[in-house]
Amino acid sequence: MKLSVSTKIFLGFAVVIIAFGSASTYSIYRLNEHRESVAIIWQEVNPMSLELRRKLREVQAQDEYLGGTQRNSDIEYLQRALPKLKVFEKFRDIERRIDDVISRGKLSGTDRQSLLGVKQQLTSFREGMELYRTVQGREIELPEQNAETLYTFLVTRVVTYAKQGRLHASTPELAVLRRSLRKISHLIIETEKNLNDQVQTLDERAAEDEKVATLAVILIASAALLISLMMLFISQWTLAPIRRLSEAVRRVAAGHYDEEVPVGASDEIGQLAGEFNRMASSLRERDEQLEVQREELLRADRLATIGKFAAQITHEVRNPLSSIGLNAELVEEEINLQEEGSEITQIVRAIQDEVERLKVITEGYLQYARLPQPEMVSSQLAPMIRELLSFLRTELGQAGIEWNADHLDESCIASVDRAQIRQALMNIIRNGIEAAQASSEERQLTVKLFLSDEENVTLEVTDSGEGIAPKILGRIFEPFVTGKAQGTGLGLALSHEIVAGHGG
Repeated sequence: MKLSVSTKIFLGFAVVIIAFGSASTYSIYRLNEHRESVAIIWQEVNPMSLELRRKLREVQAQDEYLGGTQRNSDIEYLQRALPKLKVFEKFRDIERRIDDVISRGKLSGTDRQSLLGVKQQLTSFREGMELYRTVQGREIELPEQNAETLYTFLVTRVVTYAKQGRLHASTPELAVLRRSLRKISHLIIETEKNLNDQVQTLDERAAEDEKVATLAVILIASAALLISLMMLFISQWTLAPIRRLSEAVRRVAAGHYDEEVPVGASDEIGQLAGEFNRMASSLRERDEQLEVQREELLRADRLATIGKFAAQITHEVRNPLSSIGLNAELVEEEINLQEEGSEITQIVRAIQDEVERLKVITEGYLQYARLPQPEMVSSQLAPMIRELLSFLRTELGQAGIEWNADHLDESCIASVDRAQIRQALMNIIRNGIEAAQASSEERQLTVKLFLSDEENVTLEVTDSGEGIAPKILGRIFEPFVTGKAQGTGLGLALSHEIVAGHGG
């Protein structure tokens, strides 16, 4: 899946925000959970503990009064206070309030279980037979009843005896009631202890939760910071190609078109780097083409100038050469032909030979200066090449060269000026003959003709010579540049002009 640079940066910031948001959310959640638990404990559970403590004092006070029933004032107080004690009503109230706290669902599982245990303890005592088993079978026979009913029965009987004046220290019901109040006191003390343990447990758990929450916040914050640093590194790594691309642009602007930027990823920056490389390549190719065109223009301008001078010089030299040649012939006729081989005859003939050579050179200069526009005619090239090689057969044989023209594609047809192409090919073949003659190895010359593609024809001439000297290799198409002692330096220049005129 390909991601854009903007998407990568957005995802990086999103990851950082999520990491820090998670740390903050977790901290707030834990603190809020702890706050709610503390609020419920202090607002609901702690008042229950205080109320039980007050009820315990009332029960203990009643127990003391029951032990001092010799005085009339104590008996009168008991008549009023015992019915108002209502211990089990308080138990039911505590049970109901515990149910209400649990039903809110804001306590942790541990707190709910603890409070539920307190409630079950009260309910089990109130509805169970534990109080009956504690006091039955002593001074009096008691009905088998649950604790609340039994307690109500004992209170009612003691109050009735007090009203009738029959209550005294040895009254059995009084002793049983006192044992019941002690049992109830013990239950209240245990219940209050459980509630206080709940508060203490909450406090300890709050301290532990604080440590855990702090550690969790530190770990999450550290992870978020690490993720932030990683995303910063990834952002720098993602944006690094832009700096390289900027530097490459400056170098290309300075003319260094060979500059390339690593493409890397396939995002926008990678695509931009690819486009930049293609642009630099296009500029480099354009610069190379401009350089070639500039060289061609310079060469054409130089050749045009040379051609003008060559035409003028040739025009000025041709007539004197003709006169010199004619006079040499006249001198030769005047010389006694019987003195064949004399020194004067050799000198005259040497003059005639040099005049002929100069005529050839001047004709070549004039031909180069006045090369006409090619007259294109659709032609089969293979027969034309065979005809030329047949014409040069004697010259090739005298040079001791084995030639091969077996690879001529008969399907090669092109629009050419037959005379100019023949002249160019003759110049190249003769250069090959001279190069092969200079080689001490086996002398060979091969001509090939084939289709290089659907629109172009390739004509290839290969010889077994040593090749062109490196020092002149880059200038072989310039006039008067030659590696041969007797060369004029016009053959390849003329051939180049002919080939260029044919779009080759």
